[in-house]
Amino acid sequence: MVLLLIGVDPGTTLGYAIINDKGEFLTSGSGKEFGISELIRSIISFGKPFIVACDKNPAPSFVASLAVKLGARLFYPQHDLLVAEKRALVKDFEAKLNAHELDALASAVHALQRHERFLEKIEYFIKKKGKQALEEDVKLIMARNEELPLEAALRMAEEKHKPKEKPVIEQKPVQITAKTVGEKTERQLKELQVQILLLEDKNKKLKHVLKEKEKLIARLKKRIQGAPGEELVGFKEKRIKHYTKQLKDSSRLVEHYEKELRRLNEFIAQAARGVLVKKLKDLSQDELADKEFLDIGEGDVVWVHNPTIFSQKVVDELAGKVRIVLAENAPKKGIGNFIFLKPEGVIAKDSKHFAIADKKSLEQALQKKDILKNILEEYKQERRKEE
Repeated sequence: MVLLLIGVDPGTTLGYAIINDKGEFLTSGSGKEFGISELIRSIISFGKPFIVACDKNPAPSFVASLAVKLGARLFYPQHDLLVAEKRALVKDFEAKLNAHELDALASAVHALQRHERFLEKIEYFIKKKGKQALEEDVKLIMARNEELPLEAALRMAEEKHKPKEKPVIEQKPVQITAKTVGEKTERQLKELQVQILLLEDKNKKLKHVLKEKEKLIARLKKRIQGAPGEELVGFKEKRIKHYTKQLKDSSRLVEHYEKELRRLNEFIAQAARGVLVKKLKDLSQDELADKEFLDIGEGDVVWVHNPTIFSQKVVDELAGKVRIVLAENAPKKGIGNFIFLKPEGVIAKDSKHFAIADKKSLEQALQKKDILKNILEEYKQERRKEE
């Protein structure tokens, strides 16, 4: 897997340049009729997008949108890069590029330089663990979740490459039960536990910040008490108000993450007794790309808010993995081989990206669906006999 850093110079004439995470030049291009879809196709043919960069602060909307669609990290400089800075960044490259491509290349090189310590830290950790084969996967995971502990990122990479048992396919009607639907609950619980690790890490850092702020306020109070009163009154009030506000803000954040941790722990406890459901807004390519982190796999149950919006490519991709789709309003004309069920009475607990389905209710809904299907089939057979 080649990790890509993509520099982009948007405008009437769009320019782009791609280097790998070792700083080697791969390709570049420019044009006035460059659409984002064409650019994405060109990029992914070279490897896995890692960072999308530009030379402007803030990043133009086109660059930000490209990063989201590629699932890559967005990087832009602290200030607009000067012409002299860009020339210095690309002086060692021998490729013959036009002005737009050179600006794009400078953006990519600048992004790589700013991430050198970040990458070196990961490479050292991976080498120490003897897991060099997972280096690129861990880098990608950390690029999207920089505050994630490296141990958690490595576990996620190992889980991704864990060999999956291929089911034996028999030529007979598939009997779907809540038991078969819940086969992947253990793996899905691990995904939620990684989220908890991340939140616990954030919470720990925030508590440390709180403690430091409290110490600082205490020191300031002592200094002010020992100083001339009138000349430091304004300073005293201003500084104490400032740090008190920061302390309250940090306290609110800690409270928020503690609530989130409790909610996730409750969610995981209930997931062990039910079936984990993954949520999508619709079945479009953009939505599936945005929710790539859900890692929808074989035997998963999905809850689609609006299945009438769909891409045939997405339907074909999910058809080999997903059989059960929860939807309030199923399409009048069936799509794929999905079994559509209403979520009402099936969903036991709901959150932003996941939900928990009650196993018994799900099994009962499936049985009702089978009974209705049999009745319709019998009716059709009777009509054929009458004709």
